[in-house]
Order: sequence, then C-alpha cells, then structure tokens
Amino acid sequence: MKILNLKFKNINSLAGEWKIDFTEPQFTDNGLFAITGKTGSGKSSILDAISLALYGKTPRVEITGQSNDVMTRGFADCYSEIVFEVDGKKWKSSWKQEKTRKENLKPVGRQIADQDDKIVADQVRSCDNRIVKILGLTFEQFTKVVMLAQGSFAAFLQADKNDKGELLEQITGTEIYGEISKKAFERNKMEVQKLENINFEIGAIKILSEEEIEIHNKEISESEENKKRIDSELQAIDTAKKWLTDLENLQKQIAESTSKLPELETKVIEAKAALQIAENELKIAKDEQEKATPVFVKVRELDTKIVEKGKTLNPVLSAIKALSDEKNTLAEKIKNQQADLENLKEKLKQKNDWKTANTKYESLVENYAAIENQNNKLQDLRKDLIAKQQNFAKAEKELKDKIVILQQASSNFESKHKLFEQKSAELEIQKTLLSETLGGEDLLKLQNKKESLTKEELKIKSLIDNLKNIIDSKNKIENFQKTITENSEKQQALVSKISADKTIVQYLKDKIDSQQTIINLAQTVQDYNEQRKLLEDGKECPLCGATEHPYAKGNIPKVGEEREKLNTLNKQFDKTNNLILNNEKLLTAAKTTIDNAITNKTTVEENLETSRKKNEQILLEISNVNYYETNDCVTKLEDLRKTKLDKYQNLKKLIEDAGKIEQSIKSLQDTDIPILRQREKIAATAKTEAETAKLLAEKTKETAENVQSETKTQFENANSAIQKTFAEYDVTTIENLKNNLIDWKKNTADIETLEKQENELDKDIALNKQEAEQKQKLFDEKNVEKQKLEIEKQKLDEERKKLFGDKKTEDEETRLRNLVVQKEKIKIAAEENKNGATQKIAETKAVIEQNSKHLTKKQAEKLTEKTVEELQSEQDEKKPQVDDLSQKIGANRQALTSNAENLKKNSNKLKEKERQQQICEKWAILDKLIGSGDGKKYRNFAQALTFEHLIGLANRQLQKMSERYILKRVGDAVNPFELSVIDKFQNCNERTAQNLSGGEKFIVSLSLALGLANMASKNMKIDTMFIDEGFGTLDTDYLDVALTALSNLQNEGKLIGVISHLSELKERIATHIEVVPKGNGHSQIEIHN
Repeated sequence: MKILNLKFKNINSLAGEWKIDFTEPQFTDNGLFAITGKTGSGKSSILDAISLALYGKTPRVEITGQSNDVMTRGFADCYSEIVFEVDGKKWKSSWKQEKTRKENLKPVGRQIADQDDKIVADQVRSCDNRIVKILGLTFEQFTKVVMLAQGSFAAFLQADKNDKGELLEQITGTEIYGEISKKAFERNKMEVQKLENINFEIGAIKILSEEEIEIHNKEISESEENKKRIDSELQAIDTAKKWLTDLENLQKQIAESTSKLPELETKVIEAKAALQIAENELKIAKDEQEKATPVFVKVRELDTKIVEKGKTLNPVLSAIKALSDEKNTLAEKIKNQQADLENLKEKLKQKNDWKTANTKYESLVENYAAIENQNNKLQDLRKDLIAKQQNFAKAEKELKDKIVILQQASSNFESKHKLFEQKSAELEIQKTLLSETLGGEDLLKLQNKKESLTKEELKIKSLIDNLKNIIDSKNKIENFQKTITENSEKQQALVSKISADKTIVQYLKDKIDSQQTIINLAQTVQDYNEQRKLLEDGKECPLCGATEHPYAKGNIPKVGEEREKLNTLNKQFDKTNNLILNNEKLLTAAKTTIDNAITNKTTVEENLETSRKKNEQILLEISNVNYYETNDCVTKLEDLRKTKLDKYQNLKKLIEDAGKIEQSIKSLQDTDIPILRQREKIAATAKTEAETAKLLAEKTKETAENVQSETKTQFENANSAIQKTFAEYDVTTIENLKNNLIDWKKNTADIETLEKQENELDKDIALNKQEAEQKQKLFDEKNVEKQKLEIEKQKLDEERKKLFGDKKTEDEETRLRNLVVQKEKIKIAAEENKNGATQKIAETKAVIEQNSKHLTKKQAEKLTEKTVEELQSEQDEKKPQVDDLSQKIGANRQALTSNAENLKKNSNKLKEKERQQQICEKWAILDKLIGSGDGKKYRNFAQALTFEHLIGLANRQLQKMSERYILKRVGDAVNPFELSVIDKFQNCNERTAQNLSGGEKFIVSLSLALGLANMASKNMKIDTMFIDEGFGTLDTDYLDVALTALSNLQNEGKLIGVISHLSELKERIATHIEVVPKGNGHSQIEIHN
C-alpha cells in the first residue's frame, strides 16, 4: 500500500485547503522526508487526515454524530481525501462533515472509488468494510503498520525484566491471551461450583419408602368412603331445608299480592279521569291552529314584497359606496401627484445648478482615456523601481550573509580540527582505562562466569520454590486428612441418629393410626345412640361384632379428648421428622466435604510428588547443598541464593563497566574519529566555497545599484507630467479624476430622466381630474334612486307590523304545531296508564291463584318434621367432618404427588450431575494447561512465541539496513523477553541490549518496529510509513547513523516520513514538510526541497 496524494481542509489547526503530492520527485527520489514544526503546531494533523480519509476516525479523537473535535474551530466544514495504490491498482477514499446554519453537525459523508472513478462504497458501514477488504488491515493494524512503534521498542529494550511482558503486550496487541487464561481459570472454578450445587440439591430431595406409599394410599381410600357417606347425609339436609324455605316464600308471596289489590283499583279510577282532561286540552289546541292559518298566508305575502324591495335597494347602496371610495381615492392620488411634481421640479433645478458650476469636467468625456493610459505607464515604472530597489536590497543582504557564512565556515573549520585532536587523545585514555579495569582478565571469560552464576542462582531459586511448595503441600495434606477424619466421625453419628429417629417416626405413625381408629369408633358410637338402645348382652353388635356392650350402659367416650391425644402425637411426629430432614442435610454436607477433601488431598499429593521429583533433578545438577524438607532448609537456601546474587551483581557491574569502556573505544575508532576527520575536510571545503561566494555577491550588488538609479530617473519624469494634468482638474489621483467623470455623466443622465418624468406627471394629473368629475355625476344620480326605493319599502314594513307585529310566521306555526303534538302525547300516555292499571289487577289475581296451588302441592310432600334451625345445626356439625376428610385426602395425595415429582427430579439431577462431571473434566484439563487467576500462564507462553517470531522478522529488516548486527533471544522460562545483539564486525561478539549505543539502539528498535509492521500487515506490502518519536534523544553523530539506516529502506521502494520538532532535521533531510504557526491557533503547510 503506497500513499500517492493527500488533500484535506480544516483539520485541527491546519485551517484552509491543503494538498500533498507524494508522487513528486522531491519525495520519490530520496525516499525520506521530514514533517517538522514547533511542538503543538499541528504536525500529527497530517496523519489524522490520512486516518480520516481511510477509516473515518483517528487514533486520538473519536468522531460522533454530536461531536467532531478535528474540525478547525470557527469553520463549518472539513474533509480529507486520499489517493493510494494497492497491488498496482489506484483507489480514492474520502471523508467529510459539515455544519448546518444552527451549528449542528450533519451526518458524515464517506466514499471509496476505484481507478476508473466508479464509486464502490458510499455509506459509513459499507466504507468501513470495503477499506478493510482493500487494505487487508483493520484500523488498529493500520496504526501499528503505518506509524512505526520504534519509540515503544526503545523503551522495551531498557525496561526492567518484570515490565517487559506488559510493554510487549501493549506494543503487539496480544492482550487477548491473558484474558483467555483468566477466562479458563474462572470457567473451571464456575463449573466445579455448579457440580457442588448439584450434589447438594440431590441430597436435599426426599424419597418415600414403599411402606410409606402404601400407608398414604390406604388413608386416601378410607377417607373417601367416609366422605361419601357424610356428603349423602348433607345432601338430604339441603333438600329438606329448601322445602321449608319454598313453603315460607309461597305464603309470603300470596299475602303480599293480596295486600296490593285495593291500591291498584284506586289507580284505575285516577287514570280514567286524567284521560278525559287530556282529550279536552287536545281539542282546544287544534281549534287555535285552524284560526291562525289565513293570517299566516297574508303575512308571508308582505314579507316577500319587503325582501324584493331590499334586493333592489342593496345594489344601489353598494354602487353609492363604491363611487364614494373611488372619488376619495382619485382626490388623494391627484394630491400626491401634485406633491411629486413639485419635488421633481426642485431636483431638476439642483441638477442644472451643479452642471453650471462644474462645466470644466465636460472635457473629461473625450480626454480621460489618454490621461488614464499616461497614469498606467507611471504605475508600471513605480513597480519596476520597487523591484529594482528590492533586488538591490537583496544583493546587499546576500553579501552580508556571505560574509557571515565565511566567518562561520572559518570558525567551524578551526573547531572541527580542534575536536578531532581531542577525540584522538581521548581514544588513548580509554584504552588505558580498559586495561586497568579488567586487571588482566579476559572479558569473554568473565561473561561466561557471570552466566554460570545466573544458572546456579536460578536452580537454587527453583529448589527454594519447590521446597516451599512441598512444605505447604504436607501441611495441606495433614489438614485435609483431619477434615476427612472429623467429618467421617460426624457422618457415623448422624447415620445412627437418623436410624434411631426413623424408628421413633414409625412408632409414632402406628400410634397415630391407632388413635385415629379410636376417634372414628367413638364418633360412630355417638352417631348411633338409637341403635345402642337395642343392643343386648351376649348378642353380636351389627357394627363391630362384639358381644359385650359397655357403651350401652352410659359409658360414652369423649371424642375431644381423643383428638387432643392425636394432635399431640402429630406434633411429636412432625418434630421428629424435621430432625431427620435436618440431619440428612447435615449428612449430605459431611459427605460432600469428605469427597472434596479426598479430591483436594489427591491433587496436593500429586503436586508434592512433582515438586520432589523436580528437586531431585536439581540436586543432581548442583553440589555442596544440604537439603532436607524443613523451613530451616528454606532459610539456608535463600542465604546461599543471596550470596550467588551478590557475586553475580559484582561481576555484572565489572562487565558492564568494561563493556561501556570497550563500547566507548569502539565508538571512537569506528564512528567519532572517522566522522570528525570527514567533517574537518567538509569544513575546509565550505570555507573555500564561502570565500568564492562573497566575491560573487559583491559584484551582484554593484550591478543592482546601477540599474536602480536609471529606473528612478524615468519614474520621476513621468510622475511630474501626470501631476500637472491632475492640477488642471483639481485632483491628486486618477481615482478622483475618474469619479469626477462618472459624476458628470450621471448628472446629465439624471436631468434627462427628471424632465421626462415631469411631462408624464402633468398628463396623469389632467386625466385623473377628468375622471373625478365623471364619478361625482354618477354618485348624484344613484342618491336620487336610493331615496325613492327607501320610501316604498317603509310603507310595506308599516302594513306588516300592523297585521302581525314583529313575530315570525315560522315560529308561530311551529309553536301551535308542537302544542297539538304535546297534547296528543299526553292523551296517549293517559290511555296507556289506564290500560296498564287494569292489566296489573288481572295479573296480581292470577299470581295469587297460582301460588295458592303451589303451596297446597308443597304442603302435601311433607319432607321433614324438623325446623330449619334444627336442620342447620345438623349441617354445621357434619361439614367440619367433610372438610377434615378432604384435607386428609388432599394431604395424602399431595405427599404421593410430591414423591413422584421428587423421583423424577432425582433422576434428572443424577443425569445432570453426570453431564456436569464431564464438563468439569474438560475445563479442568484446559485450566491445568493455560488457566491462571492473573492470566500470566497462557499470556507468557503466547508472548514468548510472538517475541520469537518478531525477532525473526526484525532480523530480516536489520540485514537490509545494516549487515553488521543479528538479534538473538537469550531469555528462559523465567525471563522470556531478554535480547542480545551479535556484532559480526567484532568477531561475532554478543552483547545485551542494555549495552547498545544510542545509534545502535535506534537501529535495533527500528528493525523490531518494521518486523511488527510486517507481522501486523500479514501479506499486505506497506510502502509509506511514518516515525513520530525517537530522534530527540540522539546526538549529532548517531542522528546521521539513524537517517542513513532509514534512507536504505528506499531500496525496497518505501517512503518514510519522520515527524519531529528538531531543527537539525531540516539540514539533514532534503525534503521536509514544515508546519508553521500563523496565529489564532492556526498553522500553514510549507514544502521545502
């Protein structure tokens, strides 16, 4: 992917429209350009414009429908458009947004077009998907690829070993592996908890035995038989109660109907009298209506004549009003026209007076063109003179600049020569210092000794960690065994208690059944008082078969006392049963605790064995270590490890000091002294060039001074001539003269226009006066006609008032018609009232006769001799018995239903437990492989693979920039992100990344950044990249090294943009885009080559 063109408008501080063409030779020839400017000037806004055009967003600012912080403040629109190339095919992508008049944001506009300008996407979502498809990069990948992460890798190289993993995760975007590790750990924990919950739920489900089910079924059968018998008795009581109630109701109805008959007969008499009155009032209303009909006819004739006169009069009145309005309008119009005429005459007089006073301007009509031409030539001479003066000033300034440059070149030559001699002396001092530091030892042997100490320290650390794990595991095994023993004893005690309580429950059940039988028999005895009187000693009872009959002698059992005994037994039964349930829950919990403790104990024992095997292997690899599994041994091993670390740190410091001195010597030999020698030559050459340039500048100044003098003389002559002409017309500039000519022409045209308007206004006034006279004549004629019609209408009005007053015929007719209708309704209502009263008497007599027949029939049935109160007392006594039996049946059935549901639930839970065990096994394996609470287990593994792959890609990039260095991963499982550099120019000497010089560190971090870019871009070739950090830390010499390395990337066809505020980059990079502040928070772009 290569960026070809970029256009944008009003992005951040870059107000206005800007265009950068990356296909121009100034970019393509060098392959390297700089984006420079002061801090905060808006350099990164160019990258924002690229991100907006491609993805519609930037790494720094999120754009929404309500917020757009990239649009330059004070402007109502912004856009960005980019042309880029992918696999030889060109694409154009654009983004824009505008504001409404009310400063609200309009929706974002996006488009992507191919090289034939065919639009392939024009919606936000479709553009998001299409740009990823074209580039093969998401927005996050694009920012990593195009914006090289050199600075991040520079920080990574210097970071502490504990921080490197976190930094690498931020740079490479591998946070997902830590999250996966945490999720695996949490999921396994959750699934184990689910299994424990299922086991607890299984223990809480109660299942009935076969004996308990048989008891419940027997009780249901007995209770249903008793309930059926009592229901039959209750039904007979209800029938008898209803018979008594029906008799009472019929007697009441007959009495009520008989008492109503006198009142109904009175109502019939009253209804007949009301009917006679209604008939008389109806006849009076009809007579009044008949007499008024001829009067209505005469009044209507008069009303018709009055209306016709009004119709004739109305047009005349309208015509009079219209004529009056027209007369007034004409009078006003004539008055206004006469006023306008006076104004015109006054303006015409003013124009003629001005013309007389300024007759000298009349000649300008013919002479102005020649005067203007003369003035134009003068202005050309003025511009030429200014240019010559500027050339002279420029030549004079250039001469001064050349003198300064010559002085600087001479001074620079002296300083470079002096610095070269200083560096040569410093080289000899550093060589002596290295020899003294090493004390005759070889640096490579010291490094081998340091690595040996590192390995021994790591093995001792592993030995300590494993030993701590062994001691901790032994303690855990002891605690788990204690838990198993305690809960086993508790389990045995609970089993014994549950067994004893179940024996008690069975005993109580038998007692409850016996007590219920006693109560039932006692109840039966009480219910059969009459039968008891017939019993004889020696003869069998028809109910129970007994030959002895103690109750017959008055020994009646008391049912209430027996029920109290039953309630006591039921309470004892419930209490004991609840104890069993609670103990069964405790038994399940104890069993679960034992199972968990056994499982955990087995896991810890396996861990203990693994740790012991690891330590046995370590003890074979190290010597002189007294090892035994106690905390005292841990303390001694930690002391030993500290001794090794102290030795390591001392040796490390010695090696680092020697490495720094050796690096300083290498830098002086390979970089500083050769560069200073070259700079001394460059300074000498620059001094010679400056002397030559100074001589050339002196000659240029002399020529410019002569040309300036000639041009000044020509200008002064031309200026004198034009000023003389201006004086004739009393002006000082050509603009004044031109304005005078315009005023003369305008005044002449105004006089002609005013004279024409005066003539036309005189004619209009005469015509309007003539029309006003005609309107007055018509107005007088219409007034005469109006007076005649008003007299005729007045006579008709007086006649109508005399006959009928002001009343309306329609209202009066309606009143009389409504009166007749009202009286007819009253008459009909009276007839209906009379007929209804007569009918009511007949119906009441019929009801009395019918109810008397029903009463006689009901009395003949004679269903009971008892009263309603006696029957109700029997019913109240039996209903509680039915309720008790129903509750007992319901309770037994519910127990059986609950047992069936529990059996089903238990079966389902067992299946669920089996499924959950399989799930737990699967997640336990995954958790063991990659799971951890902090996510480190899988994250470190994945990052180590990523780091290995990244180093491979970085070495490819490093070979393209410099064949001198090779990167090597030297970390282990504990520190997987350690990096060393092999120097092929120094007999393949291997150094840690911390010992690299500034320039070397830049090249290494740049190669890692390019490797990351390759890794993120996958198969997409990226030919345009930017670096936004890192140069501020480089000195002058290493800055040359870094820029040379970047320039070498041109061989791959890459274009690199360096973003920095350093002014030195302008001198070292030929092409640079400078972002220059211009006030008010705005900046402008200047491209220099």
